[in-house]
Amino acid sequence: MSKWPGISFYVTMALVVALDQATKAWATAWLEPVRCFSLVPDFFSLSYVENTGIAFGMFAHEEWLVAVFLVALALVAIYYLRGMNWAGWEPNLVGGMLCGGALGNLLDRWRLGYVVDFFDAHISAWQLSWPVFNVADSLICIAVGWIVLRQFSGGKGK
Repeated sequence: MSKWPGISFYVTMALVVALDQATKAWATAWLEPVRCFSLVPDFFSLSYVENTGIAFGMFAHEEWLVAVFLVALALVAIYYLRGMNWAGWEPNLVGGMLCGGALGNLLDRWRLGYVVDFFDAHISAWQLSWPVFNVADSLICIAVGWIVLRQFSGGKGK
């Protein structure tokens, strides 16, 4: 049993942060002036959004509430991770994706006061839309989904 993440955790985390920050810089430079660019009409667009809230834009413009939530979430994560077995590729890859995504969004919040989002999925014919998201959000969701699937499939997540 290894009590500390391996090098693959840190490499994954660094790659996720780099990809996330690079795509957000691109979105800011290219999308901010035009605001929205349709890739698949009535289904998928690139839309520049400055998200001051947390997941799905909840608590927008409530900086103190967001800060308290993020600190509480970090404390819960630290508590959970302290007993985790880091041996093997799975916890390192999934943990690196999760932490890299969180760090990418935290960097935005710290530097800019908001998170840059730009992927915009919607079905216009049915007036359905998903909140605009980014690379970090995508990788956080993939990592959490992986963890949930492992728990339901009887995998030992620890």
